[in-house]
Amino acid sequence: MSGLYKVLIVDDEMLIRKGIINYIDWEREGFQIAGEAANGKEAMQMIEKVEPDILITDIVMPDLDGTELVKLAKAKYPELEIIVLSSFENFDYVRSTFQNGVADYILKPKLNGEELIKTLRRIAPATKGTAKKAASMEEVLEKRIQGYTLPSHEEQMLKDFPYDRFFLTAICWLDSDMEGQVLESFMNLGVDKKALLLPENENDFYLLLINFPVEQQLSVKQELINLTNEHRGTGKNIASLISMPFSFIDELKNIHENSLQKLYNYLFYLSGESVLIDGELPETEKANTFRLSQFIEVFKQKKFDSAIASLERHVEQLTQDYKQDIFEFKSWLENIIFNIIVLLGNMKYRVEELEQGKYQYFADINEAKTAKSAVARFEEFLGAVQSLLADHTKADRSPGIQALLDYIDEHYADSLSLGALAEHFHYNPSYLSSYFSTHFHIGFSDYLNHVRIAKAKEILATSRSSVNLVSEMVGYGEPSYFCKVFKRIEGMSPGRYRKKSSAKM
Repeated sequence: MSGLYKVLIVDDEMLIRKGIINYIDWEREGFQIAGEAANGKEAMQMIEKVEPDILITDIVMPDLDGTELVKLAKAKYPELEIIVLSSFENFDYVRSTFQNGVADYILKPKLNGEELIKTLRRIAPATKGTAKKAASMEEVLEKRIQGYTLPSHEEQMLKDFPYDRFFLTAICWLDSDMEGQVLESFMNLGVDKKALLLPENENDFYLLLINFPVEQQLSVKQELINLTNEHRGTGKNIASLISMPFSFIDELKNIHENSLQKLYNYLFYLSGESVLIDGELPETEKANTFRLSQFIEVFKQKKFDSAIASLERHVEQLTQDYKQDIFEFKSWLENIIFNIIVLLGNMKYRVEELEQGKYQYFADINEAKTAKSAVARFEEFLGAVQSLLADHTKADRSPGIQALLDYIDEHYADSLSLGALAEHFHYNPSYLSSYFSTHFHIGFSDYLNHVRIAKAKEILATSRSSVNLVSEMVGYGEPSYFCKVFKRIEGMSPGRYRKKSSAKM
């Protein structure tokens, strides 16, 4: 037992502590549980008593939290190695603990036996009085990116770069079976100094720092572009991100956060591009605001083709706005899915299959690495909606009703009444009135108004006919009444609609 590394676990939740204890076979892996504590005060008492080699601690705890515990423990026991547990929302808070000597962290949602033992093994060789191995250049650069305070000898290492210009480059989307070959080709660029930093496993990219004389800046950039295109030309799934050039290694953290991470977010939308270079990006325009209330109104009128077409146009706009927040984009798609299912359910459509499948749609969109793959899943949902509507229409609309609706669509400019249509098509007027209310959620008069206004919009957008003439062409005797109905349905006057339509052409 004396050769085992002693571990102290600190968390105010007993279930978390017991879970950690039961994750692995500690002794078989070379460790032993020396004790457990519910807060920082208890932990400090136990550290003195059991002299652990490794401390695993939560951040948010009563009495003495994890941040204060780290400061006190490292000040009094500098050889103690510390692993911090954190939730996603506390991650930025956790980073501050690194300056006090934390060895590593584990996000609680990813806490499992494999992750825990991997982290323990990574830091264990530095315990038990074993002298710490000198950090490599890659490890020191990683610390710089993470914002650690470096000891003086590691700061000195960063002064050993011979040239006065840097690029930070990310090689993205590498498959595991080819990453070695591809990374080696980038490491062997025809430049004088480079260092592979670390695999960014969360983002599926590898970082490469390139140091070169300032006069080689254009040639280095071109070589990165050429090499990426060569690999892509052989069918490899690869893209490269190239930061702004910078002159001082102290800028590395800022370049990583504000240049490279920005490019990675843009790559979500620009996945068709092989190389993104900060400062040389294509122009983009912010997408127009989507009028959800208008979409819902059109949907309730059962103008499904029109509603879905407006959705697809807006989605296309969104995917071209690469500066848009990725989370907001995905949330918007998920919100539309939710709204459509609720609308269809309220309209008495059978939405059981859509209800059952919506969480998978949400999960797939949330996990999508590109806008293209997120939209593809969204389009699958719309396809399922259209299939449902087609099946429902076939089952629900008799040939007689379809003939009546076709008649309205052809004779919208005539003087039409519910009674006359009922008599002509041999329906009871009460049944026909109920049909419009049930299936279109509006009465017959409003249905006819919507048909007429839709025709008026076509005429206004494609001709120079006066508003008075258009009013007469679509069946309104009084232009003033036509304008009133048009504004109620479209939210603007016929004249303003025409100007807006002309501006788009």
